[in-house]
Amino acid sequence: MWIPLLLMALAVSLEPFRIGMTVVMVNRPRPALQLLAFLAGGFLMGTAVGVVVLFVLRPALDSARFTLPVVQIVVGAVVLANAALIAAGVLGRMPATDGPMLTRIRRLLGGRSLWIAGGAGLGIALPSVDYLAALALIVASGAEASVQVGALILFNVVAFALVEVPLLAYLIAPDRTRATVMSVHDRIRAGGRRAVATLVAAVGGVLVVVGLAGL
Repeated sequence: MWIPLLLMALAVSLEPFRIGMTVVMVNRPRPALQLLAFLAGGFLMGTAVGVVVLFVLRPALDSARFTLPVVQIVVGAVVLANAALIAAGVLGRMPATDGPMLTRIRRLLGGRSLWIAGGAGLGIALPSVDYLAALALIVASGAEASVQVGALILFNVVAFALVEVPLLAYLIAPDRTRATVMSVHDRIRAGGRRAVATLVAAVGGVLVVVGLAGL
């Protein structure tokens, strides 16, 4: 469970939109507080949803006699399909650079409010296909509840690594951190989609192979 889970979290952390929001936060007034509020909102949403799903789905999976290999195959197939969508540009695409809606969003995000940053974090952590697949993998592991909660927290820590690291780095070198975050964002927008798709596909392939081997 652990290696595929960490790889899935790493793939989530490289989502262009997630990194783009980090760029927005470091360019708002009081960047450190903005990043902290953004991280708190995202971590709160991700953990809360995860805990609810774990403790609601765990009895359901047990009653249905789902086995870890079956869940691994299903999740692997979903992840492979997700990788294909990322490679095709259907998922992970940044929005257009113009338009009235984006103009309103820019004005909203251009302010000083920490509530806006926290709300953006809540929104960015709403359950996605990748996240639900990760939760299914955790539930199907059959581990004790405390271990599953630990896996959930670890997933979120890794998924928000590109918010956590800039937050800590900004406290030491603000200008360099801002430039580095923007550079990483530009590189991922330019050619990182294929790399992310490859990583996601690798995770899906491993899950399918391990699941078939365990049948």
